[in-house]
Amino acid sequence: MIRINSFLHRERFCQVIRRWMLDELQPGDAGEILQLVHFNNAYVSRYLSRFADALFAGLHNGDLRVEKVSSKGALRDLVSRDSPPHCSRCAELIAAYACDPGHYFRETPFHGSLYFHGGQDANSYVGSSRIKRIRRLAEKTARRLVDWLYAGARPQAAGTGLQQGAAPDARQVENRLLEQLRENHALQLPENLAINDVAGIKVILDTHELERLLTLLQDAGCRLVEQERHEGVYRATNLVVEYRPDTQRILDEPLHDRMLQVFAAHGFNARQANAAYREFVLSGEESICLEIIVTSYLEMLESEIGRCIHEERIIRQRHNPRYYGQLAQNVEFLMEFLFTFASVPAGRLEHLPLRIQDRYLPDYFDEVRRKLFDNPSVELNEL
Repeated sequence: MIRINSFLHRERFCQVIRRWMLDELQPGDAGEILQLVHFNNAYVSRYLSRFADALFAGLHNGDLRVEKVSSKGALRDLVSRDSPPHCSRCAELIAAYACDPGHYFRETPFHGSLYFHGGQDANSYVGSSRIKRIRRLAEKTARRLVDWLYAGARPQAAGTGLQQGAAPDARQVENRLLEQLRENHALQLPENLAINDVAGIKVILDTHELERLLTLLQDAGCRLVEQERHEGVYRATNLVVEYRPDTQRILDEPLHDRMLQVFAAHGFNARQANAAYREFVLSGEESICLEIIVTSYLEMLESEIGRCIHEERIIRQRHNPRYYGQLAQNVEFLMEFLFTFASVPAGRLEHLPLRIQDRYLPDYFDEVRRKLFDNPSVELNEL
C-alpha cells in the first residue's frame, strides 16, 4: 500500500491507509492517526530544517539568510529580485511577472524556507525547503494507485475476466476492483507504492556542480536511492536520498504550544504529550527518505513564472481523465480526511465518511469538511 518514506512508523501508517480503503475502521484508529499525523509533522519539520541548514551551509560556506514564506507570491517576489547578469531570458521572465503578478497563482499556499547567500542586504537565492501539502499528498496517493492499475500490475490475479494475454483495459480493471469491494471479496492491493517527496529541498546549482553536491551528501552520511534527470519542458535532476536524522538533537526541543493544544483536546497534558512524542521517535525507523531537486536559476524561474509553471502542471494533472474517475476521487478524499481528522478537537470516529466502492458528488465531500469543524451551512433555508 502507500508508504510515505519521509515519515516514521511507515508500516503502521501503511496499515491504517490499507484498512480505511477497505472500510475496516478499528476502535483505536482515532488515537493512532493523532500520533501518526502530528508526531510525524513535528519530526519532519525538525529534521528537514536541520538538514537543509547544514546542506546549504556546506555549499555556501555558512554565509546564509533564511526567510519563511507561506505563499507562492511571496516566494516569486523574492526569487525574481535576483536575476543574474547576462541572462536575457531571466530578465524577460521577471519583467513579465512584474507587469501582471496576479497571472502567476500568487495565492497558492507554500509553507517553506527560502535560503539566500550573503547578509541582510544580499539576495542571492540558493534554494528552499518545504513539506508537501496535504492536498497534494492526497492527490499523489490517488495517482499512484490509479497508475498501478493502468500499468496492469496484476490484472489477471485481480480477476478481471480478461482472456489470457489480452491487454488489460484500466477502466475495466478499476470497475472489477470496485465490484470486488461491493461484494466483500478479498482484495489484493499493491504492496509498496512509495512516496519519497513529502520532505523536499530545491538546490540552485549549475549542472557541472552536481558532483560537488553528491560528495557533500555522501560526506553527511546520506545514501543515494534514486537519481533522475528531466529534460524537455521541465529541466532538473531529482535525487532521493536516505538520511539518518540526529534523533537526540530533535528530541531536545519540546513540542510547540500549538501542537500541545491539539493533544490537550484529547486528554494529554504537556508532559504526557512530550513523553509520547519521545517514545514515538525512539521506536521509529532510523532513517527516512527525502527528495532533492537540483536545477539552475533560469530553470527554477521557468518553473515558477515561465514555460512550466508548477500550478499549470497541477491543473493538467487534475484534468487528466485517468485521475478524476471514481477510484481516484474517493482515494484522494479519504487521504485528505485522514490527515484532517487528526486536527479535529477531541474528534470521535464511529465510521468512515465514505466507501471507496460507492459514488459521491464533490458536494458531499464539502459537507463532510464543513461538519468536521462545525462550520455553519451557507444554505439559505429554514429546514
